[in-house]
This record gives sequence, C-alpha cells and structure tokens, in this order.
Amino acid sequence: MKPLALQLFGAACAFAVGAGAARGAVDLQNLVDRSPFAPPGHGAEVAPPPEQATLEFRGMVTDESGTAYSVFDTSTNKGRWVRADDPNSPIRVRGYDAENATLEVEQNGRLQKLTLKRATIQAGQPITAMVPNVAPVPGAPRPNGGGEVRRDAGADARRLEAVAAEVRRRRALRNAANPGAGQPPGAVAPATQ
Repeated sequence: MKPLALQLFGAACAFAVGAGAARGAVDLQNLVDRSPFAPPGHGAEVAPPPEQATLEFRGMVTDESGTAYSVFDTSTNKGRWVRADDPNSPIRVRGYDAENATLEVEQNGRLQKLTLKRATIQAGQPITAMVPNVAPVPGAPRPNGGGEVRRDAGADARRLEAVAAEVRRRRALRNAANPGAGQPPGAVAPATQ
C-alpha cells in the first residue's frame, strides 16, 4: 500500500496533466517572445542585434591571371584568396574601390563592404645576430668581400719560431725526466748488471 502523501501527489499530477490537455497546449514561442521575467513593454518590438561581421579584407595581389583578394573568415579562422571571376567560390567579389580600399563581396546572398585591415606592428625583443668568433683564414676572402687577407711575413716567422722553441723546451724536459727516452732504440746503452 502506498503512503497517503504519494497518492495525493500522483492525483495532483494527473489533475494538472488533464487540465493542461483540456485548455490546449502551452505556446512555447509566446513564452520566448514575451518572457514573464522581462520588464513590461519589452517584447517582439525590439529589433534583433546586428550580426557581427565575420569577414575581413586582408590584402590583394595582381599576377598574370588577374587580381586575387585575401578574405579571412574570423568565425572559422581560415583565409582564402578569391578572384572576381571565380564562380565556384563561396565568397564572390562584386567590386573593389581602390580610392577607399574597400572590397564588396557577397556571401550566402548577403552583400558586405570590407575595408582593408591595417596591420599593427608591436615592438618585440630585439634580434641580435650571432657572429662566430673565428680567426680569418690566410688567403681566404673576407665575409664582407674585402678580398685577400694581408699577411705579415715577419709575424708568421715569429709565430713559427715560437712554436719550434716550445717543442724544443718540452722535448728537453721530457729527456731530463726520462734519460734515454728520446734516443733511437739501438743507441740506448745496455744496463749494467
């Protein structure tokens, strides 16, 4: 057996459904047009908000095939190049006003005038060129096209003499630390017993 509260609730629901059917269906569009929560006098007489322009005219290029216009659709985040004589394009070019830099296009039967969008350039981080720290190769052309590198014969001779002196010094140190190591194998004196 059902509790009394549940029986009363079921009866009330059945009564409400029967009363609604007897009166006719509720007109939902009427509720949308005339919301009970809107201020008085606010109804269907209010004009719908204007549609946002989703197309932008971003540039144009002329080549041997004619002129193509760059049109960007902000709703789909895609751009396309459109020619005035292209019948298969979803965006049709109706005309271009060079004096005002405006493009008149038709999309889905709706005409739009698009003004050329100006690029905004913002300051960013400076870019520095990395120049390798490489000594110039004698005889090689300079990167700036300066031709041959001038050679100083005296500096080359001093550099070669410094290298030869360093080789002699290290050889002398090695011979002093290990006698007989710098001599040919047959010249080594036999060890005494």
